[in-house]
Amino acid sequence: MQVIVLAGGFGSRLAPWTSHVPKPLLPMLDKTLVERVLDLLPIDEVDRVIIAAGYRVNDIKNYFDSLKLPFEIIVQPEKEPLGTGGAIANCKDFITDTFLVINGDLITSVDIKSLVNEHKKAGVLATISLFEVEDPTRFGVVKLTNEDKIIQFQEKPTLEEAFSNLINAGTYVLEPEIFDIMPSGAHSMERDVFTKIAPLGEMLGFEFDGYFVDAGTPPSWLESCRTCFLDNRWDLGEKQGNNWIGVDSIVIGANLIDSFISNNCILEKSTIVNSCVLKNVRIKGGCSLRNTLVGENAKIGENCDLENVIVDYNAIVPDGWKQSGGRYPNQ
Repeated sequence: MQVIVLAGGFGSRLAPWTSHVPKPLLPMLDKTLVERVLDLLPIDEVDRVIIAAGYRVNDIKNYFDSLKLPFEIIVQPEKEPLGTGGAIANCKDFITDTFLVINGDLITSVDIKSLVNEHKKAGVLATISLFEVEDPTRFGVVKLTNEDKIIQFQEKPTLEEAFSNLINAGTYVLEPEIFDIMPSGAHSMERDVFTKIAPLGEMLGFEFDGYFVDAGTPPSWLESCRTCFLDNRWDLGEKQGNNWIGVDSIVIGANLIDSFISNNCILEKSTIVNSCVLKNVRIKGGCSLRNTLVGENAKIGENCDLENVIVDYNAIVPDGWKQSGGRYPNQ
């Protein structure tokens, strides 16, 4: 089976981190985000992964050239924004049979083997993973038949109008014949393709339990880190209470709560709550960090108070700095 990973976005909501590193290569615990996505794959059934990339493509290619993986990796550049459908069509030359599509910023527990098996049993053109949420108003919602066929889509409905609480969970199994239905150029898979084939009875919905997190914003990045940590989706580092601590990091009396500290960090006596600290960071004593992302090589001075802040790579935060929200430095 071939797999397409959609990773064409700029990751602007995670700037300024993404001005240094493309979002797929941002470290989530001991691996990159895109490798966390690839964790899902049944290794023995995948022979090729195509990463549809649109930003800092050479960085992504160079990274995967340095890895030894049990399947072929192709990084397919997207020279201009193509939308989800256009990005998939741009990978057409590498597809020979039934294939899988995964959005490249999703941390999800969907069972890929079961998804593919149900797709093949149903003999349909497309199968979409579905996840039940309390509030479907931020998502695309589906309407199902008793046979789990998707017959209608609804984009970001109000609570009163929503067909159901089942949302499109961003992992698809498709047949190559779907390329014949796709328009040329930039287009949306969800709006321009799935809406055409759903009324034909050619779409299956596959509901799964567990978790579904889109790691696209600072709060959801932290939620994704926590999800991977709690589900033991990491190999290196160690668990200390409810925190993940990377290799060769030194915690000198710091009070850590629900936080994720990468490699080679030094944390003096401070309080760090629900925060993600990347490698080679120094946090001096008397600091309070809450819901904060700290980029690589940053230095945070004494008695700083940061809440809901993204600290840039290589930033030097002066002693006593207080900030709520936004970025540091504010560029």
